[in-house]
Formats: sequence, C-alpha cells, structure tokens
Amino acid sequence: MLIVDQSVLDDISKGFTVPAQPRLLFDLLKLMAEESPDINEISELISKDVAVSAAILKTINSPLYGLSRTITDIKMSVNYIGLFGVVTLVTGSLLKKSFDPKNCSINLDNFWKLTSSIANVAESLGQRYRPNIANDKFFSVGLFHACGQPVMAMKYKDFQQVIDEAQTTPGLAQTTIEEQKYGVHHATVGYYVASSWRLPKDVCQIILQHHDREFLNTLNGSEEQDLFAVLKLSEQLVALKFTHKDNADWEYVKEAVCAVLAIDDETLQQLTLEFTEREYA
Repeated sequence: MLIVDQSVLDDISKGFTVPAQPRLLFDLLKLMAEESPDINEISELISKDVAVSAAILKTINSPLYGLSRTITDIKMSVNYIGLFGVVTLVTGSLLKKSFDPKNCSINLDNFWKLTSSIANVAESLGQRYRPNIANDKFFSVGLFHACGQPVMAMKYKDFQQVIDEAQTTPGLAQTTIEEQKYGVHHATVGYYVASSWRLPKDVCQIILQHHDREFLNTLNGSEEQDLFAVLKLSEQLVALKFTHKDNADWEYVKEAVCAVLAIDDETLQQLTLEFTEREYA
C-alpha cells in the first residue's frame, strides 16, 4: 500500500490551488449523519444553492435515469432516487463548480463528461458485482479518481501534452510521466483533494493508487481491490465508448480485474456492448 506522508501533503497545499470542501456539502453530510435524516431539511438545504439544484434536476431528468415523469424540485428528487443518490449528485455538482475553466489548461467540459460517465458506470457495476459494498463508494471513486488532473492543469500550462503522451505511450503509466516531468503526479494531488473533502479512507487510497498496475498482483479479497477492479473496468468501458480505444492501463490490469469480478471473455464482450450503447448524462 502506498503511503503519503504529511510533508508531501503540506507541499501540495502550498504549491497547488486545491478546492476546499464546500460548506453546503459539510452541512449536508452533517444532516445525513443523524440517526433519522430529515428529507425536508435536506431538501431545503440543497435548494438554497440554485446552481447545484439546477444541475441535480438536469441530471435526474436525463436519459440516464429513465424516469417516467419530469422531476421539478429537490424533494421530488430525494423521493425518487433516495438520500444517498442526491448526496452523490450534490457532491459531483460541487466538485465541478470548484474549478475555473478559464485558468485550466485542459478542457473541463470533456474532463467532467468522462469522469461523470466513469462514476455512473462504476455505480452500476458496483450494484451488479459487489452489492455488499456501499454504492456511493463506487460513484465517489469514479468521480474523484482523476480530480488531481484539473488541479495540476491549473498550475501547469502544458498538462494536456502530458495526458496526450500517456495515451500514445501506454508502456508508462500517466502518473510515472507526470512524476518525471513535475516531481508530483495527479493521483497524489487527488488523494489530497479527496481527503480534504472527507471521502472514506479506502476511497482515498484507491484514488492514490488508481494507476498502480501492480495493485491486483496478489489478490486478497479486500474491499479496496473490489473498488479498484470496478474502477478500472469502468475506465475501460468509458474509453471504448468515447475514444474507441483501450484505456492505457487496461492491458496491464485486465486479467486481474476479470479475476476479481469473476468475468470471462464472453461477459466482458457483453458488458462492452451494453455500456458503449448506453446513454450518458
């Protein structure tokens, strides 16, 4: 397991513009932690942020959810998809709002489209293959796994070139290329962001190691390896959907991912067909 010591985290906090956990999310999680969360109170809190509310309603009314009627307010959203479903949508909306596209050297619209799709696929696969694990963990690890990239892109104007290089030279993990060029990589920065936003420790750990191609070399049946396997399969399916190419890490983790999730080649082909034809928000 990789360990990030405090000195590294201190350097990140000083050298990068890292978004702090928004007050809305802090207050929301506080309400969620109560023994019997009050739907009315939670809905009222979320409704105070017009932009977040609009983003939630746009998402929940998209083809992704396939609802038979139009949802018009936050309380209706909570009633339809549940408290944890709304919390994941709020978290995603707030994370996207935390970065200024004018000061970022990568296209944030494309970035969020990909990461949101990965989060949705991970949530779906998690329900299917690991229903014993809290489903919001799969969504969170999908949404936050690459959140260090826009942080780095706000500091380094040539960061898109590094992303492109990683796609054309899959023999090296993207984090290795970044480490060689900048002395730090987006997985470490993402770990800092996720920790600051108080995500579960195991989710933060997978964010830190999501480009570790040896993470599944020794299978131990842990929840962390389940999260990792679902994330890497989700990345692959989304890459095929939008780029028609394998994810750069897939060749190195495919066999182990399929072993963890007990997926054979035929099932993998079925999943590829299913998720490349799926509509995304």
